[in-house]
Amino acid sequence: MNSTQGPLRRAGGKVITILSIDGGGVRGIIPAVILSALEAQLQRIDGPNARIADYFDVIAGTNTGSIVTALLTTPYTPPNPPSYASKTDPPSLASQTNAPPNASKANRPREAKEIPGFYKKHGPSIFRRDKAPVHTSNSDDWWSALVGFLKKQLQDTLDFLLSVRYDNSKLQLKVDEELGKIQLADTLTNVLIPAYDVEHLKLVTFSSHQDKNKVPKSSVLLRDAVLGSAAAPISFRCHHFEADGKIYNLVDGGMGANNPTLLAIREAINIFGNRGDNRFLIISLGTGAEGEHHDFVDLDGPVRWILDLKRGTPPLASVLFETSADMVDTYTSIFLGGSQNSRHRFLRIQDYTLKPEQLTMDNATDENFKNLTNIANRLLDKPVSFPSSWFGLEPTTTNRGALGRFARDLSRIRVDSAKRLSRR
Repeated sequence: MNSTQGPLRRAGGKVITILSIDGGGVRGIIPAVILSALEAQLQRIDGPNARIADYFDVIAGTNTGSIVTALLTTPYTPPNPPSYASKTDPPSLASQTNAPPNASKANRPREAKEIPGFYKKHGPSIFRRDKAPVHTSNSDDWWSALVGFLKKQLQDTLDFLLSVRYDNSKLQLKVDEELGKIQLADTLTNVLIPAYDVEHLKLVTFSSHQDKNKVPKSSVLLRDAVLGSAAAPISFRCHHFEADGKIYNLVDGGMGANNPTLLAIREAINIFGNRGDNRFLIISLGTGAEGEHHDFVDLDGPVRWILDLKRGTPPLASVLFETSADMVDTYTSIFLGGSQNSRHRFLRIQDYTLKPEQLTMDNATDENFKNLTNIANRLLDKPVSFPSSWFGLEPTTTNRGALGRFARDLSRIRVDSAKRLSRR
């Protein structure tokens, strides 16, 4: 990959920076490790307080990508903050000429290197199959106890029929511990999270930019957008909530956009306009080539039967899902102007060599997390695979090398943006 200095140095317009993160359950640890490497590069350039959210105008994430997105873009107080945290920024960030134009100076987001720990710490409890205890009563309120018991049996039966594997409350608990009552409109940069509404049969995109500009201000909580996008059929039940006078019944955003890059581009155009002199710099992170794809939902009847494709994925469905994911990358490259321009402005990091046993979305064992971490580290040292290979071009660097070059551009774009703001 050549240096990106040339194409992004043109006068006028704005360089719009986008980060997109695919869905994939526990495989979200792969983009988390890659983002740790990117942030380490940024910290070498701009100092230890640099954070991913400082450098991207839009961050979009689907399913597990929505969790990573939320953790990257919300205020966080570390258990043992560095000594400068309550005083001033470290010397490398003391000059406000390099201050991020779209991030809070008071409330900093967590470091990307902490996110793999979220998966390792909470994954085993989120993806543990156990039955909730049945509470009995020795009081005279035997009728309430009986009703409660029957409700529990009915829910267990429905879960069995719909093949729901895990209790949503475990995921909700861990997400709430991290996000609390933070509203979608209050993220530290523009965030986009897709989910699929099974009641209205349409893709829903939760936009922090749109919510921030609503009058009155939107009441959508970030945790509800995340829980809706992460409610993968088969694994979890539909996530229900009400906000802004609407009732949402949501499942996995990957039903419509497992790779949300194109949605992020549309969001950026909505925010910054469709000026001809605007340019884009896009990093898109996959979670491994899909071997077992999104579960099929039959929405024709009054009862929505969710089928587990692991019991026999139709080959045609597998091909269609794989083709859909690849086409997002192709359309993105075409949007950016074709092979040569996209090499300068678009970095897609995806591993297309995972074995079937590595593609599971719910294997939260220590051994699997170790394997996924190793896969991510090896991926960093592999040659750039897209868009170079797609257009028959020889890759000229590794993914790690490409991240370093993109990091230098992101830092420069950040400085330029701050200078433009200071002149206003």
